[in-house]
Amino acid sequence: MKVRALLKTPLYRQRAPGGETPDIDGNVSEVRGTAEVRDGGLDIKISALLGAKGETVDSTIKRLFLPLAKIDYYIVEDK
Repeated sequence: MKVRALLKTPLYRQRAPGGETPDIDGNVSEVRGTAEVRDGGLDIKISALLGAKGETVDSTIKRLFLPLAKIDYYIVEDK
């Protein structure tokens, strides 16, 4: 299902030296993508990451598991 997940607290900027781990170029407040429901959260194939003001945040992360405790609410855009 296609979702927009709004977070209770942002994912914080992370930069890894040498590119060994995925990085995020800013604080993320909203995650958009295609999700599958898993025990305790959403497994999201990311299409966009957005900051608090709606700006796009660049990242090398392509897939993310968000626990339900991290999500304020999510909007199902289609199934």
